[in-house]
Amino acid sequence: MRYLSLIPKYLIANRLRTSLTLLGVAVAAFVFCFFESMQHTMSEVVAKAGENNNLVVMKINTW
Repeated sequence: MRYLSLIPKYLIANRLRTSLTLLGVAVAAFVFCFFESMQHTMSEVVAKAGENNNLVVMKINTW
């Protein structure tokens, strides 16, 4: 319990390290949420594209 009183003291004393740590955690959370959202969206797009038995034909470049 005596260590709990040291936490605010060290957070204030090392503001740069605290800020960089919080920034790193925020960026990691954003990246994780972003890619999870992209994966979910792409799954829905693929499911919707195959819903009506659509056939997608792409023409090969004939340069």
